[in-house]
Amino acid sequence: MLNKKADGGITAIIVIVIIIVFLGWLINLGSRECNSNKDCSQDSYCGSDFSCHQHPVINTEVNKISITLPIILIGIILIILAVIFRWEKIFSKNIFQKKETTKEKPSEESTEAYYTSQFQYSAK
Repeated sequence: MLNKKADGGITAIIVIVIIIVFLGWLINLGSRECNSNKDCSQDSYCGSDFSCHQHPVINTEVNKISITLPIILIGIILIILAVIFRWEKIFSKNIFQKKETTKEKPSEESTEAYYTSQFQYSAK
């Protein structure tokens, strides 16, 4: 059969542990500064650590920043880039890129006939 002294000792240890845990919970509950925002003053709130904290002050001043200078710079850069990419099309008659054009002169030995408004002439 079971030893009744051993059963009583384990039961006593479990009861003591439960009492210690309950007393620790009561002490923790009693040491809280607040349980809700109602427990704190009007300008503070109850935090997750159960203490009252001041409401943060939010700066409502708006710093106005002018962006006209950056927009002008970006516009100038875009215009310069467009000129660079279209350089050959814009300045096609450049002095450095002279193209020698040779016009073919009609030969005098041509025997073909050519027409003007009313008369037919033949080349000699």
